[in-house]
Amino acid sequence: AEAGGVTDVSPQGDAFGAGTGGTTVGLCRLLVVVTHPIQYFSPWWRHLAAQPDFDLTVVYLRELDEAMQGVGFGQRFRWDVPLREGYRSIVLGAPPRWRALVKLPLLIATLRRLRPDAVLVTGWQEPLLALALPLSRWAAPLALVRGESNDLRPRQQIARVAHRAMLAFVHGALAIGLANARFFRNAGVPAERIVQAGYFVENERLLADLEAQERHRAAVRGEEGATDSDFVVAFCGKLVPFKRPDLLLEAAGLLRQEGVPIRLRYAGSGELRGELERRAAELGVAVHFTGFLNQTQMWRAYLGADLFVLPSTAQETWGLVVNEAMVFGLPVAVSDQVGSGEDLVIEGVTGWRFSGGADALARTLRQAWAGRDRLPAMGKAAQNHVLRNYSIEAATRGLRRLIEGLRT
Repeated sequence: AEAGGVTDVSPQGDAFGAGTGGTTVGLCRLLVVVTHPIQYFSPWWRHLAAQPDFDLTVVYLRELDEAMQGVGFGQRFRWDVPLREGYRSIVLGAPPRWRALVKLPLLIATLRRLRPDAVLVTGWQEPLLALALPLSRWAAPLALVRGESNDLRPRQQIARVAHRAMLAFVHGALAIGLANARFFRNAGVPAERIVQAGYFVENERLLADLEAQERHRAAVRGEEGATDSDFVVAFCGKLVPFKRPDLLLEAAGLLRQEGVPIRLRYAGSGELRGELERRAAELGVAVHFTGFLNQTQMWRAYLGADLFVLPSTAQETWGLVVNEAMVFGLPVAVSDQVGSGEDLVIEGVTGWRFSGGADALARTLRQAWAGRDRLPAMGKAAQNHVLRNYSIEAATRGLRRLIEGLRT
């Protein structure tokens, strides 16, 4: 279907980027510019490096040490999955933020030396990355962009002008979802040069974790004090204000007053944990905190839950934890400010979207509890939807479509 001039598919339709999945782009020397190695991105780079039609190099502005990686998590750590294996990469060694501009000459020299056919810049959230957009136009026949911004929050005029100025340099954009595609269109990227390549997690690894651990479902619930008749609702993410974990707790308190046997699982760490613990005691809501979970332990965030909730504000430009929960076979309830909501949530089929505060979320939780016999089937529908439409392979097909379309 055509939605507002942006190529799109219905939730029941084929995957983003479908239609030319078997077509190659001819040999394309692709250079990707990224701030640092990211656990969600590295599997895609490995996949692209294995494709015969892509000669891939990833340029990182920096690598993060354990202290830098732990910002916002409340502890030092390294991700326990490979981040730079299976593909060619270069690290510029740039310091954070504005100080990174000292590496501008090195970025220019790298672009000139590698002579790519296409440059894909993954956002503009810091000055050196933003400068990669005009530089990519100078360095390669195709300048491409992939970012997370969407049109779900208002912006000041100066921000809109800045976005238009930056994106004027690109030939085309990969959209991670519908609200992201609208953002690009509103920022001046022609609709015919925006291709959907739905946002994804490493589906295959998570499915393997699910298969390996699903026999422990009852044990996981039991460790948290939950019985088969309890309603276990999971949240995953940093315990920080914009993700509104407190909103879930307040909504659970309302259901608890009505006698619903609701229990909450918070997977993650952050500044609000102490406050949540105190408030849970006041409300009489049973809460289990897993603490920080590294990538190979993420199954503990979802296994054994009945529903996943992400009540974030519009700062949640996508929310890949929603993808993860759906891979694990959970229906989801998300705020209408969450960027992935209109892509991943098929109302009453894969989950629900709610608008408002604790009362609104409580209504959604009440609806889920009332129809709890349907939750496993909804979880299966959610899993099928995300595996079919939001995968590494679908993103690669979208990238091929964009390059093919711009070359013709």
